[in-house]
Amino acid sequence: MKFFLIGLLIISAFIGGYFFSQKYNFKIENKNTSVTTPTVAPTQPVNLVGDDSDEHGCKGSAGYSWCEAKQKCLRAWEEPCLSNEEEIKQVIIDKHGWEEDEVNITFSKTTDEFARGGIKEVNAVSGGMFLARKNSGKWEIVFEGNGAPDCNLLKTTYLFPTGFLTGICD
Repeated sequence: MKFFLIGLLIISAFIGGYFFSQKYNFKIENKNTSVTTPTVAPTQPVNLVGDDSDEHGCKGSAGYSWCEAKQKCLRAWEEPCLSNEEEIKQVIIDKHGWEEDEVNITFSKTTDEFARGGIKEVNAVSGGMFLARKNSGKWEIVFEGNGAPDCNLLKTTYLFPTGFLTGICD
């Protein structure tokens, strides 16, 4: 039993010494070394993160870039850099599977939430009209064609302003 306690004490001392030495990194140094003054490297300008504004004030490190169409800084993955008209044209083209040069799309009235205009295929004799609104940040075409739209639906569900419905829902 006596040898067991002595062995346990020796093992504990070695383990304790190991952990103590790890905390206080002891090094054996040569006493004959001369003391030298550290040299300081010349300072160079440091670009801080977030200190990268372009000529429009957009911070590239934060993902912002200038959008000429919207005249503001934006992140392309949050808000596409297209005007409302360009976005609506793309929705109509995608809906019908047209190529951009196969259709003429015009706008008679546009706000950030509503749009009214005309659609005419290039080789068609006549075209039709469209009404669009922005829903949850994306444009949707709520009416297109030559017929009469459901005016009650446009006014109550889609909340089109009266100015957009003049001549359609009088």
